[in-house]
Amino acid sequence: MLGMDRERSEDTAFLKDIIGPRKLAIVDLGCGPGFYAAKLKPFASMLYCIDSSKAMLSVARKTVRGKAVRFLEEDSSRISLPDSSVDVVFMANSFHDMDRDKTSAEVARILRPEGKIVVVDWKKDAGQGGEGHHGPPNSLRMSEADYLRWFPKFKIARKFKVGKGHFGIVLTK
Repeated sequence: MLGMDRERSEDTAFLKDIIGPRKLAIVDLGCGPGFYAAKLKPFASMLYCIDSSKAMLSVARKTVRGKAVRFLEEDSSRISLPDSSVDVVFMANSFHDMDRDKTSAEVARILRPEGKIVVVDWKKDAGQGGEGHHGPPNSLRMSEADYLRWFPKFKIARKFKVGKGHFGIVLTK
């Protein structure tokens, strides 16, 4: 979902505070059509937009441009970036669609020791279907506790507001 509906349902003002003033190497994992990639670009020394869908990356390429942006068509379970090469791995509404075992290992591998995982995801109780409700069924939605199970060496360093249907957390080692 791009456009005004998403702008209204997911407030991205948190990025300035969560990412900070220093430009960082950022991965937008499962970037889809580039909604968050466009918002992450000002904070990135290098922005890697990773998605397994060629069609989604095609849309993202039109949304996000620049010399410091790289688009990688690859599965999240086999990321081509070197070990300890990024400061932030950002995932929005996408981890439920990934091979969580392999993806969590890859995220931990590419993240620098002082790096962080920033998660925006659907609340389990936010509803789905019908007008104003989007996203996967509750059976696929993940909670904060689910993220801690998939990233056991991490802890929740911070929580932030995104919108009434979403939650936001920052995970650090």
